[in-house]
Amino acid sequence: MNPLPRCEICPAIEREAGVRATCYPLRGNQPAAWRRGLMFTVDPSFRASDGALSPVVIPCERLRPGPTGKLFAVDATDCVSSLGRCVADLDRPGPDGFTFDQGDPETHCRNAYFAAMSTYETFRRALGRPIAWAFWTGDTHPPLRLAPFALEGLNAYYDRDRAEIGFGFGRAGEASARGDRDLLRFTALSSDVVAHEVTHALLDGLRPDYAMPVNPDVFAFHEALADVVALLSRFERSAYFGFLARRAQLDFREAGTLVSLAPEIGQIVRESGLRTLDVDWTTAERAAPGTRLPLYRDADSRPHERGGLLSSAILEAFLRAVGRRIEPLVMLAAPSGSAVARYLLEQVEEIAATTARHFLSICIRAIDYCPPAAILFSDYLRALVTADRLLAPDDRFGYREELVDAFRRRGIYPEEIDVISESELAWDVPEIPVYPIPGLSLSSLRYHRSPVIPPSAAEIRRRALTLALAIDADPRLYRELGLRDPRIARTGEHISAPVITSVRPALRTGPDGYIDFSIIAEIAQDRDIAVDGRGHVRHRGGATLILDAAGTPTLIVSQRIDSEKRLQAEVEYARRAIAERWLTLEGDRYVVDRSRRRNLCAGA
Repeated sequence: MNPLPRCEICPAIEREAGVRATCYPLRGNQPAAWRRGLMFTVDPSFRASDGALSPVVIPCERLRPGPTGKLFAVDATDCVSSLGRCVADLDRPGPDGFTFDQGDPETHCRNAYFAAMSTYETFRRALGRPIAWAFWTGDTHPPLRLAPFALEGLNAYYDRDRAEIGFGFGRAGEASARGDRDLLRFTALSSDVVAHEVTHALLDGLRPDYAMPVNPDVFAFHEALADVVALLSRFERSAYFGFLARRAQLDFREAGTLVSLAPEIGQIVRESGLRTLDVDWTTAERAAPGTRLPLYRDADSRPHERGGLLSSAILEAFLRAVGRRIEPLVMLAAPSGSAVARYLLEQVEEIAATTARHFLSICIRAIDYCPPAAILFSDYLRALVTADRLLAPDDRFGYREELVDAFRRRGIYPEEIDVISESELAWDVPEIPVYPIPGLSLSSLRYHRSPVIPPSAAEIRRRALTLALAIDADPRLYRELGLRDPRIARTGEHISAPVITSVRPALRTGPDGYIDFSIIAEIAQDRDIAVDGRGHVRHRGGATLILDAAGTPTLIVSQRIDSEKRLQAEVEYARRAIAERWLTLEGDRYVVDRSRRRNLCAGA
């Protein structure tokens, strides 16, 4: 038998070594020290008496004025004057502490930093490892720049090439009340917008290939996940749910506060980039007679509109789960202002925060169980179910059941199944005999302080080489990963050798204390698609491979490069993307238009 073509190792794999020097100190799987402060619960539109500010605890990293750390650096340069508005110092002592005032530029800097670091820690906690930025290399790992005054206009953007997130400011305009139209609004003061944009950056670091829109779900998934993280993060801030609960006096079923929450949120921050999600009228018991749900097969191809279908399903599942858990407390509700009512409110707040934390963990952890490129919404549903079954097999609160039901009612499920159940949706175990891969067990790894922090780029290359040799040596594993031998390519067709793009250990803790150690590896393979007489589009396949603590493959999320059905769908979509100028020609290859990608959150 001829030997298989040798797997290659992607040079960018070494960027993961940067987390050793940049991540805040960890003790086990928790930050070793914490920093306390305040951030806007939503944005300055909330009154102080309604909980405009929320206390927040974030991991502590050594900071310079700015604030500037190793993960984030706030730059308050004004885009109009090109002058710095301030240099905030979070460690500056003062008898009165800091005050939050949207007229004070330091407030913008502090809110951006605290919201960004809080979002990073949410991802690190869910994934069980630090995240490397997509713009890092093996030798350089600068912080992500946060620019609160980067542009004129109520928009924000993440730019990988410039290693920055820019926040805009502008007049309230006609959408505001008549008396407010000439007043300035600042997107850096919206904690939602900060979380939304940082999520884009984190997802780009985890799945850089999701920056290539080979189907309409790819960019829509980016927008949906960013919205979900921003909206669910609110419920971890006690002031937010307390405000909602007080308005409804705990009678959520009658007031409809939970199910009508998303339209209200979207209206408040709409011009900052977040959207109104259709949750209220999609709730079965509240839908008007004859109302039909938007279905996946009829969904708009524009990223915001299509992404709203996915984020609405997740938020609706969350609201239903919260509603079911608090129902006994609602039935016990006492008159407003009584001691019993205050106690019940505290319990409801805790339930909402705990549920939001679990949903956030499910949604973020599922990224590890998604294919390496060309994600579909149905892939994400399978990843949600698979990821949560691992760490919460019991599902005693029915979170997965709510998610599956919300997706099903919108027609989001794999085409190849005709029965929707957890066992059908979860990714299958490998169909080949598996064995431990020497050198990839927990006991074989070299690490710094924690098994999830590699000590050097050399150790990362060693892990990747170990996996490459195992794939080269086993034709069954090679085929199970969905790889194709480049030597049998048709005339005129180019298929690359398999490439190891990541090998990331993860140490995760479930809601009931269950601890899981896994290695998440990605193997990619490229195939050029001719879409017209001028250029090609990259068609990427491969697999996400999950290994346990012994180094044994336990799951393979395969994305075959020789799937003709997927190939034809990507060709058709690429032609549309070229016509709409999402893809532009560079040499003989079509790539994402940088200006369109940067302006994605504006709905451009």
